[in-house]
Amino acid sequence: MTTNYPDPLDEALADLRITGSVLLHEAYRAPWVIAVPGENQLRQVLGVGADVRVFVFHLVRSGSFELQLDGQDAIPIRTSEVVICPAGTGHQMRQGSGAKSVALEGILRGEDMPAVTRGTVGSTELVCGVFYMRAGALNPMLNALPSLFRVATDDAIASPVLAGTAALLSREVDRGAQRSFTAARLLEVFCAEAIRAYQRTEGRTSPGWFKGLADPRISEVIRRIHAAPAQAWSVHSLASTVALSPSRFAARFKETTGQSVMGYVSNLRANAACRLLQDTNLDLTQIAYRVGFESLPSFSRAFKEKTGKAPAIWRTETRRKAAQAS
Repeated sequence: MTTNYPDPLDEALADLRITGSVLLHEAYRAPWVIAVPGENQLRQVLGVGADVRVFVFHLVRSGSFELQLDGQDAIPIRTSEVVICPAGTGHQMRQGSGAKSVALEGILRGEDMPAVTRGTVGSTELVCGVFYMRAGALNPMLNALPSLFRVATDDAIASPVLAGTAALLSREVDRGAQRSFTAARLLEVFCAEAIRAYQRTEGRTSPGWFKGLADPRISEVIRRIHAAPAQAWSVHSLASTVALSPSRFAARFKETTGQSVMGYVSNLRANAACRLLQDTNLDLTQIAYRVGFESLPSFSRAFKEKTGKAPAIWRTETRRKAAQAS
């Protein structure tokens, strides 16, 4: 099998244009509770538009806390772990019991939340922030992420880049430079490497895109599709590249990724069209041909089926939202 095709995860990450910001670096001693709002409210607090996704993250420098998504059981987060919340669900962070909940928005405005000196015995030191990325409803990686995931950031053997990035980010935060150019670039890498760590662990076992990337034959097909989404792919032609019968290949692809082969191809084409509509001034006919359609009407029908809107309307609305956000 060929191995020269681009990494689909690299492509998905680059498509999102990830940036980040540290919002909070404090130490708290139990009991304490911080309420983190859902994504829509957090967008308003941070002043970003609806065309931007906001993923909250919490990195535990020392100590531990419990995180509870609204309506779910609490999950322990321990020293050197980072938890990321792609679903944008509101949640509470807590240590101990009996404390009054304090809203994150209030802390960011400077309202009282009794912190202690970092390193105080029994305290938990946190670095909390957000990853920003442009909205991409058809991005395969975004659709594959769970509502939250946690990974260790101190495993220099399994995740050396993540461990190194976490250490460098901590150094920037310790010197009060969390808004520096270096910190911004580190946050981008930190997000990418945390997702890679998830891919190597839990992502390999749950049906979905990450499990597909872990299957040698399905991964080979995904790479081929990403390398040339406009090619006239069919179940038969893709099955032949990995020496499987069409029926066996189609069943294996669906079982592994959770979607049909041609459904995946059409989603990827629609996502590519979204980026061309958003980032270029190509006319609709040019975009249609670039993403594998022989006519504008067939492209328009397929695009509307995936996004709910005609290409021209989608382009206009997306650009208007971006202009309003800026």
